[in-house]
Amino acid sequence: AGSKFSDPLLPPLNPMGLALASQFEQCPTGTRLLASLYGVCSGSPLLLSVLGLRTEEAFIKLFYCCQANVLGRRNLAPVLLSTLFRPLSSGQDALMALTELQVAVSFLPLREFELGSFRFLCWLVANSAGSNGIFLLLLKLSSRLFPNRNNCDQLELTCSQGPWSLAMICLTLQALEHPESPATLMGFVEMKQKWYPLAIGLMLSVLNGSVQWETFAAVLFAYLWRRLRLDQWLPSRQTAAKLEDQLQLPGLLSLLGGTWIPALNSRPARDRPRQDQRSTPDPGASSFRLFGGQGHRLSD
Repeated sequence: AGSKFSDPLLPPLNPMGLALASQFEQCPTGTRLLASLYGVCSGSPLLLSVLGLRTEEAFIKLFYCCQANVLGRRNLAPVLLSTLFRPLSSGQDALMALTELQVAVSFLPLREFELGSFRFLCWLVANSAGSNGIFLLLLKLSSRLFPNRNNCDQLELTCSQGPWSLAMICLTLQALEHPESPATLMGFVEMKQKWYPLAIGLMLSVLNGSVQWETFAAVLFAYLWRRLRLDQWLPSRQTAAKLEDQLQLPGLLSLLGGTWIPALNSRPARDRPRQDQRSTPDPGASSFRLFGGQGHRLSD
């Protein structure tokens, strides 16, 4: 079973399968849309390959957020769409995708309840683009600071993919609501909550033997989002309510089930009570490496 550590920020990670299905049933519409698109986009290459269709180049152009694709080939779509996709080339990839999805659906519904479903969808677009922009900037700076050929080639193909970055942004924003409160990492390292997300990135980097650029980019963008108060650039609740009526979004997305959170009925974070401390499995206790490695490369 492994050791456990207590933390006020991380949600409990239950066994997958039925537990994930149970979590999905409780998700509001916006989170369901993200999870559904993630499943469809990630699984489509396997289905299309069975039908004899070659889709590698199209999926690279759409979903692979790396320097070689975005900066080199000028394919900008992955900056927005990479959070909807993870390549499934092995059983470990599938396990990683399920784990990543479970973490995401643990964090994102709370954010959707705070913003309302329409503003939450706008938030997803802004944060996907922002975290990927920081990700590419970090890789570019690292290539300039450490310009040996092997490092540059490796960083050129390092990708940001899947909703893990969105989950880390949510965790960071949650930590910054009470930045001076104590948090505990691995059950024995105590720190203030404002440093907790960076500590998660350092821990994952140590466990995986490589810098987790995607995690650090998400954390840094969340710090910027909070510092610059970028929430104010989302549509106002009144504007969102009007657009919901005009576009008929609740009706269009009703097939996904769940609850559409009207903008005027959403609850700001300051009105939400603080979470109790909860336990979550130690990511280092298993032989499976959570979100490991340098990411998927264009050659995979």
